[in-house]
Amino acid sequence: MHQSKAPTGNFTAPYPRSGGDRYNWLRQSQTHIRLALAMELHQLRYFVAVAETGSFTRAAEREGVTQPTLSEQVIRLEGKAHGVGRRLFDRLGRKVVLTDAGQELLGRAQSILAAVGEAERAVRDSAEGGRLRVGAIPTIAPFVLPPAVMRFSKPHPGVQLHLVEERTEQLLAALLAGELDIGVMALPIRDERLHVEKLYAEPLVMALPATHRLAAKTEVKLADVVDEPFILLDDMHCFGDQVLSLCRRGGVEPQVVCRGEQIVTLLAMVGAGVGVSVVPEMAAAGDTSPQRVFRPLGKPAPTRTLCAVWHKQRYRPPSVRAFVDILKRAEV
Repeated sequence: MHQSKAPTGNFTAPYPRSGGDRYNWLRQSQTHIRLALAMELHQLRYFVAVAETGSFTRAAEREGVTQPTLSEQVIRLEGKAHGVGRRLFDRLGRKVVLTDAGQELLGRAQSILAAVGEAERAVRDSAEGGRLRVGAIPTIAPFVLPPAVMRFSKPHPGVQLHLVEERTEQLLAALLAGELDIGVMALPIRDERLHVEKLYAEPLVMALPATHRLAAKTEVKLADVVDEPFILLDDMHCFGDQVLSLCRRGGVEPQVVCRGEQIVTLLAMVGAGVGVSVVPEMAAAGDTSPQRVFRPLGKPAPTRTLCAVWHKQRYRPPSVRAFVDILKRAEV
C-alpha cells in the first residue's frame, strides 16, 4: 500500500485551480489531515503560539484564553493517550524552549493551521465573492491603485478590497506570511517562494522648479544637473536607491540636500525651489502644479519595471488574475 511521505516544513502543495487537481491536492495532504485528526486544532494553535512567543503567558494573551486553559491543552497535546507522547517544551523558569520533538512538530503544526486557514478562505470566497488583499509601495500606490480599484470594483462587486501601502521589505514579509494576496512593486525581487509577473516599464523623468534655468529645455541629461542641489526619497525606499544608482552609473554624484519619506513631499520641495529630483513618470502625469515642470532624461530613457508579486504556494483568490490584468492596462 502506498503511503505518502510526511512533509517536513511549511505547507508546500499549491492550491490548484481545477476540480481534479484539487482532489489530488487533498490526497497529498492526507498526512497533515491524519495528524490534525489525532490532535485538536486548538491544541496545535496553542502549541504554535507558545513556540512563537516563547511564553505561556504571552501565548494565552495572543489566543484570548486564560493561561491555565492554554497550559492544560498543551499538556494534553504532550500526553500519550490523545497526543504525541513526547515533551514538547523545556520549562526554564518563565522561559520555554522547544525540545527536539517540539521542533519537529512545529513545522507540521504551522503547515496544518495554514492549510486549514486557506481551505476555509477558499470556501468563503466561493460563497461570498471573498476578499482581495493588495499591497503596493508608496511610489506606486497613490498613482496606480485608485484607477485600478475603480476599474476592478465594477465587474467584481462581491470582492472586498483591503489595501496596504508599505515599503518593499514589509510587503514581501506580508506576502510570505500570507497576510497579502498580491504586492505591486518594482524589480528586482529575489525570492524563489514568490511568483513575479512583470507589468510594464515606466520611464523616469527629471522634476525641476518652474523657474529653473533648465525648465525651457525639451530634455535634461544627468550631466546638466551635476552641480544642482538634489532631493531624494529616504534611503528606506528602494526608489531612492534606484535614483542614486542611476546617477552614479551616469558619472554623477548627486549633491543631496534633502530627503523625504513621501513623494508628494519631495515634489513640494521641488516646487519650492529647494532642488531638483528624479521621479517616476506616473508622479508627473497627475501633477498640475504650475510650480514644477518635468522633462525626459534623454534616450534611451531610464526606467523602472513594475511587477505583481504573490506567493507561489498559498491559496490565490481568482480575483488576483483579474486585478493583475487591470494593472497591466494601467500603463502610463
